[in-house]
Amino acid sequence: MSVKVQKLLNQLFAAAKRQGVSQAELAQRAGLTAVGLSKAKHRGDLRASTLAELAEQLDLELVLVPRGRQSQAAIDAIKAGTFLHVSGDKPPST
Repeated sequence: MSVKVQKLLNQLFAAAKRQGVSQAELAQRAGLTAVGLSKAKHRGDLRASTLAELAEQLDLELVLVPRGRQSQAAIDAIKAGTFLHVSGDKPPST
């Protein structure tokens, strides 16, 4: 589980960087301390609601995709950094 959370956080941090937002600023916007966010990243443990709030601060949302035959699409989206998408955009097709 921790590796998956770390991957999601890394995607959020990459999106923040593209938007010119530091990790410390992202944490503050989401009501966290930079230290708390850093600890959560290293533990690989963060509430889904906190992940969603971090994403929202970047105008992104978390998206779930079904396993099975569509799993390759999810893997490709994660690798491409498109697993999270900008609010208002059409979610990735499955």
